[in-house]
Amino acid sequence: MTTMELDRVSLHYAHCLWLGDILSPRFGHIEAVLNGNATAPNEGQVTALRRFLQDLDGNISRMRSQIRFGFLYRPIRIAPNMENRVGVQFRNRITGNQGTLILE
Repeated sequence: MTTMELDRVSLHYAHCLWLGDILSPRFGHIEAVLNGNATAPNEGQVTALRRFLQDLDGNISRMRSQIRFGFLYRPIRIAPNMENRVGVQFRNRITGNQGTLILE
């Protein structure tokens, strides 16, 4: 299995994706997903994720505030898209709905 360290995130290559676990002091564990090949993740997405991680909790809070009744939503996944914009997927704490995605 291929692994690499990215700032505070340990990434491993599985199922044609780079997967990692981000520990947020405020929100707990959040999954990270990046594209790439078996040798390395997509460099543009790595740069976008690093930029996002500089103020992880602040960025997530800002994005969550865009959702009506945002306090009911918990971030579960962070993934840069092909345009290197970081998206955060949220899960509703009551209904379990995971369909809410906000782009940076």
